[in-house]
Parts: sequence; structure tokens; C-alpha cells
Amino acid sequence: MLPALANYFGISVDELLGVGEIAKKEQYDEINRIWDENNKKGLHSENVALMRQSLKTFPNNALLLVQLSTSLEKLDGTDVEKARYLRESIAVQEQILRYGEDSEVRSATLHNICFAYWKAGEYDKALEQAKKLPNLYKARENALVYFLCGEEKHKAAKEALIPLAWVVAHQMNALYETENDPAYLVKAEKILDILSSCETNNNAIRSMREQIYEQISGVNN
Repeated sequence: MLPALANYFGISVDELLGVGEIAKKEQYDEINRIWDENNKKGLHSENVALMRQSLKTFPNNALLLVQLSTSLEKLDGTDVEKARYLRESIAVQEQILRYGEDSEVRSATLHNICFAYWKAGEYDKALEQAKKLPNLYKARENALVYFLCGEEKHKAAKEALIPLAWVVAHQMNALYETENDPAYLVKAEKILDILSSCETNNNAIRSMREQIYEQISGVNN
């Protein structure tokens, strides 16, 4: 019966049973696991080769393209070689923005390509792309706490404290640098202290607060 059905649809019995798709998903998951492991070990050249090969099996896959782009920018070499890797990374990111349909990947790429353009000396392009990014009011975290309820809302609000802390530290640092006023660092430390007390188990926020404290100490010395 199965061979007859497979023959009718012009596919193999494995494809009819979905075995091929299961195997492909396992292969895809394994590729991403290896990439993550290599990335932690600093094996970026191996990851570039892995992504190039994997994209032959999963052409135009958004995540694999992102990982290729990321790995390219981490490659070491001469200034000429690193400039070439950066240009290729930008080309890959532009490909994602042209053809990618995953909104989360596109959003991350829109952000990342700003810095890639900046590193490549294309400052006007970097600013142009940065101005297209959504502002803080339209962030995912703000929308989620509006629609969620109960424990899900509580969890989303807690998780939002990390990017919120980063924004505070980042923007207060910018004000300190442009106005040369250490008072902004003191205010940032106080705000991060409050955020840290709301999420006592968050090492990321504590780390940001400690970095600000070190800056204050350096200014005072």
C-alpha cells in the first residue's frame, strides 16, 4: 500500500512517512549545536566552513546566514583579510534583509548591520539604518507585558529588566562622555541598584552596576 501511494505522489516511502523531514531537522539541530560549541571555543574559521557547507543543504536559511555573518566578522587575519571578511559579512546581512521573512532575524540583522557598516567606514549607511530601527517605546518587552497576564506577565517584566538596565547604563554613559559630568554615572549606579534589587538573581545587572562603579572610582581618582 505505502509503495503504491509513494509512487502515486512521486516520492519515496520515507518521504511519505515524514522520515526524511525528521532526519533533516535532526541534521539542522546538530549543525546549530556544533556552531554554538565552536563559537564558545573561538573556532570561527571552522564555523565559516560549517555554515558554507550547511547552506548548500539549507539554502537561504536565515539563522545559518546570520551565523555565517557573525563568524566572518570574528575571523582573524591581516587588515586586508579582515576588511574582506567584513565586506562579505555585510553582503550576507544585506541578503537576509532582501529575502529573509523571519521578523526576529530581520530585526536583529537591521541592528547588527549598522555596526558592520560603521566598522567598514560607511558612516552614512550606518546612521541611515540606525534611524530605521524601532524606538524603545515600540520594543517587544513593552508590548508583551501589555497583553500577557499572571505568571507570564510577571516573567516577561522580570526579563525586561536586563535590556532596561543595559539601556540605562548605555545612555547615561553617553551623557557622561558628551557633557563630561560624572553625576550621570552616579545616577546610573543608583538606577541599576534599584533594578538589581528587583531581580536579585540577575548577574548581568550586577555586572553592569559594578562596571559603572569602577568608572566612578576611576573619575574620583
